[in-house]
Amino acid sequence: MPNSEHRARAGFTLIELIVATAISALVIGIVSVCFSFALRVWQMTTNSKPDQTFRLAQLLQRQLAECDPTPINFEQGARPLFAGDANSICFITSHSVKAISRGVPVAVRYTWDAGSQVLSYSELVLNPYRPDALEKFAAGRTASDQKSDVRSYKVDIPKFALSFAGKSAKEFSPSWDSTEELPLEILLNWEGPDRTVHSVACMVNSPFPIEVNLLNPSTPGGLNP
Repeated sequence: MPNSEHRARAGFTLIELIVATAISALVIGIVSVCFSFALRVWQMTTNSKPDQTFRLAQLLQRQLAECDPTPINFEQGARPLFAGDANSICFITSHSVKAISRGVPVAVRYTWDAGSQVLSYSELVLNPYRPDALEKFAAGRTASDQKSDVRSYKVDIPKFALSFAGKSAKEFSPSWDSTEELPLEILLNWEGPDRTVHSVACMVNSPFPIEVNLLNPSTPGGLNP
C-alpha cells in the first residue's frame, strides 16, 4: 500500500510528458497550417478583382435583345428613343439592372469616358408622359425632379467602342442618326483588364447572341451564330 500511494503522488512519468508534448505539438502544427491556408485564401479572395467587362457585355446584349421600339411622343414627333455613337448609347428596354421598375420599361444609357477609362451606366424608369425628361436623360442630363429616380453605376474599362448597322448596310457606322428605325446590329468592342480585346455583335430585338467572325468583323451579317 505505501508503494502504490507513493506512485499516485508522483504524477506523470517522463514518457507520458513526452507523448503529451508531441501530441500537443502535432495538433498545434495542424491548426497552424489550416489557419495559414485559410488566411491565404481570404487574401486572394479579397485582393482579386473579377473581370466585370464580360458581365457588362452580357448586360448590353440582353438589354438590346429586349429593346422597346415603341414610339415616344416628343415635341418633334413620335419616334423610338434610340441614340448612339462610338462611346455612348441610349435606348429603352424591358430589362432593368436592379429590377427597380418592377416590369415597367426603363431608359438606359451607357457612356464611356476615354480620359478616365470609366464606363458610366444609368437607368431611368420610363414615363411616357415626360418626354422632356427622357430627352435630357438621353443627352446625359437629368431633370432636377428626376435625379432621385436615376440609378447610376460605374465600371473601370480600358476601352469601349460601338458601331451600328441597319438592314441594308454593308459596313458598320460609328453612330446611328436615324430617327425612323432602329439599327439591326450593334458591334461592341471592349478591352478587358488583361488588355485583351473582345468583340461581340448584339442583335436589336433578338434573343440570340452572336459572336463576331474575326476574319471579317467589320461587315454586317459576316458573323458566326
